[in-house]
Amino acid sequence: MKTTTQKQGMWDLLIPLMLIIVVLPLAVRLAIYSCGYSGYDWYVSDDVLADFYCYYKSYLLDIIGILTGIILLFRLALYREKTKDLRIFIPLGIYCAFALLSTIFSVNTDASLKGNFESFESVLVLIAYVIMALYAYQIMECERDYNYIWKSILCICVVFAVIGGFQIFGHDLLNYEWMQRLIMSGDQFKQYAGQIEDTFSGNNVYLTLYNPNYAGVTLCMLFAVIWIMALSEHEKKKQILYFVFSGIALTLIWFTYSRASLVAALLILVVGSLRYTKHFPKKYLAIGISALVALFALFICVDAALDFKYLSRMTDKNTREPLADMTSDGQGIHFCYDDVNYDLYLENDTLLCTSDTSETPLTAKEGNTLSLPMGEDTCAVFYGDEIYLQIADNMLVFVKDDTGYLYETPSKELAPMVEIDSADFHGLEYLGSARGYIWSRTLPLLDDYFFIGSGPDTYAEVFPQEDYAGKIVYSDNPNMVIEKAHNDYLTKWIQTGGISVLCILIFYILFIRSGIRIFFQTKTTRSESLQMRLGYGCYIACISYMFTSLFNDSTLQTSPLFWVFAGIALSSIYTYRTCHRQLPTDAMATKKAGLS
Repeated sequence: MKTTTQKQGMWDLLIPLMLIIVVLPLAVRLAIYSCGYSGYDWYVSDDVLADFYCYYKSYLLDIIGILTGIILLFRLALYREKTKDLRIFIPLGIYCAFALLSTIFSVNTDASLKGNFESFESVLVLIAYVIMALYAYQIMECERDYNYIWKSILCICVVFAVIGGFQIFGHDLLNYEWMQRLIMSGDQFKQYAGQIEDTFSGNNVYLTLYNPNYAGVTLCMLFAVIWIMALSEHEKKKQILYFVFSGIALTLIWFTYSRASLVAALLILVVGSLRYTKHFPKKYLAIGISALVALFALFICVDAALDFKYLSRMTDKNTREPLADMTSDGQGIHFCYDDVNYDLYLENDTLLCTSDTSETPLTAKEGNTLSLPMGEDTCAVFYGDEIYLQIADNMLVFVKDDTGYLYETPSKELAPMVEIDSADFHGLEYLGSARGYIWSRTLPLLDDYFFIGSGPDTYAEVFPQEDYAGKIVYSDNPNMVIEKAHNDYLTKWIQTGGISVLCILIFYILFIRSGIRIFFQTKTTRSESLQMRLGYGCYIACISYMFTSLFNDSTLQTSPLFWVFAGIALSSIYTYRTCHRQLPTDAMATKKAGLS
């Protein structure tokens, strides 16, 4: 009777992990909120925004995290004999401490406590991540636990396969009326129905994860687990099914058009296979490799039919406007275009444009268009003290007063355009869909946030948003808000401090090292336990996440799954070590007994 109660309790304790794996990724609900940025010159006056993917998801994760934390405390207190070694989680504990300190000294404490602007990764969410990893590590014990988790992973894969399949063929389920009625209230449906199609448009696979890049990261983690399970499965029917799921996952990854995810998927195919390929006959390996080559050849043919939508992104050519910088002061408006410096200013009721390549200035009277030599659509005109400059497909408004030439910001305030401190990327700011531009403006900020960060969800408020010229060139819009560094390590450094990033990296190193010792330096058998197989799959999934984090941020769409997988992998590693650490002792005891 006691054993039955214990098993039932173990099933109940797995529910939080299942919610993270299956329910949280599908949580989509319309929320209307105020980001509070209207007080900044670089933001428009109306700061009321709509969010489908993060607002309610963050609160759901907070609830799961709090309940899980309570359960974990009781378990650690009541079953001390079952407590696993916690030393590897010490760096994460220090990380949480610095996240809390950064919240206390945050530039926007309210945002750090509640979350804000398209992210909603509050300090509670960041701590919940660590709690979920620790919970999975402590709670996963027997084969049945791993079986339930594996079935949960298969469940979300089936749902994603259906949603992604529709999106590939341009039929997003979230565009259907019956679905929109589910993800918003009745009043919201009356107001927004038919006006949100741009949010759910295109044939890119983004699932229910807001952004194709986030979908790519999540799919790579799921693909890693499925691929390992397929390679290690000894029942033929199940193995074929898992290989089919692997092919579906690869197809969905391709149609996210995420380059980082594609590279991660290739790494998973190579590195993840090292443990099990020796069990396969050479003819099966040849068939498998041929099937993968055929699959990618099919992808390339489909891409060619779509005018190389994917492969054209791989070259990452610089097709942006050659506008280098733009400033304004008491003398005029100064900008560099195609390595030529220009000055635009008013003098004696005349608009003049001079350059360092021409001795004769271009001039125009009030109301007359001044055609500029940068292109057919580049021109300027002035009315009174206002100058309208059309450049790089944007209309910029400047006003001359006693202090100089002032730019009309998105909030309709007047401020001078100033030079922005940046790292020299030698003209390669356009790389990675302009990630180089964001990184070049982020790197100079790191010194200010080595110990204490600006606070969770405050990156947008410390990034130099007044770099209007840079955003024109690399974001095609001076009003664009850069809310993340598109590099999780840089974003964490700014928001929770450099020491917190060091703690995360130490945890990653310990995680990878412990996995290498178990998964790559031990022998495998055809009847290897589900615990080892699933643990290895989660281990490879976590490594793919660490890689893609170089080009993506931590988000509510991707990070919860990563931290749960990290806990599962560590639990598998710990159990293997514990069992095999006892074997020599038992063997020695048997030997001594025999000798006596």
